[in-house]
Amino acid sequence: MNYLHADLPTKHDNYAIASDASGNCADFPIDVLPLYSRAIDTGIENELDARHARVVVRTDTNEHLGIVGPRTMPIPYARTMEATDYVLDDAGLRYTSNTKVFDNGSTMRRQITFPNITIEPVVGDVVCFQIDHFDSYNGKWALQLNASGQRLVCLNGMTQPDYYVRAYTRHTTNAVLNVREYAEQLREGIEKFKESNDKYQRYYKQPCSYNKFADLMLKTIAYNKEHEYDDKRPAISKMRMEQLNECWDSNSNTLGQNCWAAYNAMTEWATHAKTRGQAHMMERKRNAEVAKVLRHPMWKDMVNETTNLRVV
Repeated sequence: MNYLHADLPTKHDNYAIASDASGNCADFPIDVLPLYSRAIDTGIENELDARHARVVVRTDTNEHLGIVGPRTMPIPYARTMEATDYVLDDAGLRYTSNTKVFDNGSTMRRQITFPNITIEPVVGDVVCFQIDHFDSYNGKWALQLNASGQRLVCLNGMTQPDYYVRAYTRHTTNAVLNVREYAEQLREGIEKFKESNDKYQRYYKQPCSYNKFADLMLKTIAYNKEHEYDDKRPAISKMRMEQLNECWDSNSNTLGQNCWAAYNAMTEWATHAKTRGQAHMMERKRNAEVAKVLRHPMWKDMVNETTNLRVV
């Protein structure tokens, strides 16, 4: 069964999800309308052929959410949320969620947290299982659900490829996201999440000096290969390195100088450090950078890890 082509039990007649302080919600009407061109000399408008592009319009506010191609078929946010809830309810899982829309509804993020599915690598340092649900009407984000963890002591997102569960599809007329397949991935992801407790405990027991952490950052997150031979822009980002140093100081002061502090310094930077761009966009990009560090030979050597980590 996939939720795009089969009926699912409906829990809510009007599926509205509370969103951010702006008062927007994830359930609002949309339509896909043709685009028009206007002649400069006469002002006459002509409808463009649908094979070129169309525009997604939020019909309750008449705002344009994005230009889409001819094969794009937007799936309502509320429908994908309902399908996800169907999987979670069917599995008997207890969860809470927080949903935000950005750019007047062009993009959406829903964070689903499972308070009963936790690990505790260090006494008092609890990590909850979490699912990030991303979607968009402007094509910036494909519909995807990614499983990770959330460290409750500071609400860091826990980037870890070992339990990276992913359901993914583009908004096309032939889009398919299999509910049963996702349910199976979810079960496997929960088991891998629980197994990661041993990994995090190993991180905590493995010493890590600031010099080791800084050396790793200078070769990964703080390093921009594109600027390697640029005389005007240095390859090492001073701003990033300063942010990472602050994150190291705050985590090593509370956790000690170990790889658990180094790991949490990276995840804190990904989710909390200031950015010049849109925070919700940059967080996803930074999490991908942290995931890349976790595959780096230097990190594997630091944590005595020989297995190959996989990023989907």
